[in-house]
Amino acid sequence: STTNGLSMKRSGNKLPFGFTVLRLNAFVTRCILSLSFLLCLSACSQGRKERFFVPAFPEGTELRDGDLICRLGTSWYSGLFRKKASSAQEYSHIGIVLYAGTDSCSVVHTEEDPSSGHGGVALESLSSFLAHSRRAGIYRLHLPDSVLSHFVRAALDYRERQVPFDFAFDSASDAELYCTELVAAALLRADSSLPIRPSISVAGRRVYSLDDLLLLPGTKCMALAN
Repeated sequence: STTNGLSMKRSGNKLPFGFTVLRLNAFVTRCILSLSFLLCLSACSQGRKERFFVPAFPEGTELRDGDLICRLGTSWYSGLFRKKASSAQEYSHIGIVLYAGTDSCSVVHTEEDPSSGHGGVALESLSSFLAHSRRAGIYRLHLPDSVLSHFVRAALDYRERQVPFDFAFDSASDAELYCTELVAAALLRADSSLPIRPSISVAGRRVYSLDDLLLLPGTKCMALAN
């Protein structure tokens, strides 16, 4: 029977032709997506061998936990990604400020690790984050303190779970996260009613842009460093 024939083929470690074609098509599709996003991924990894002056925020700038921090990276790939990331084309990457007002002021964000080809959600000191920047900006969300607190906890939870970088740019799942997706996912965990939706299309995938976050109602630019 057909069933027996299929069983015999599998027992002999031979897959049906149709199944093999489906697997091949899936593999090719994944390769195309990976190649399409290669330049975008490189934009989130900042060229650590390049050296620029380190941007500084004006004296007296007051940071708060939950502030969004954007930067334009030092890699030339960052210049490519910023053209897609927002209408203003000022930045290529985003993170969330934590432990503001202390010596441990840090940024939680996710990026590809160029040395390993992997990457994921990490906590980096503010000074280190800025060291890989040509310019940066601080943006304050207009949200209740309870929502901001939940937002910060959600971001830290992704870090504690060591969620890997989302090379597929799959905005429908938070099992893996790219930079703007981390912020969007944490905000939606804090308040699922927020008007945050992936607005740009890259290689057929809907992706969160910086505008989807920075243009939330009431969000203000608090300081610029360049």
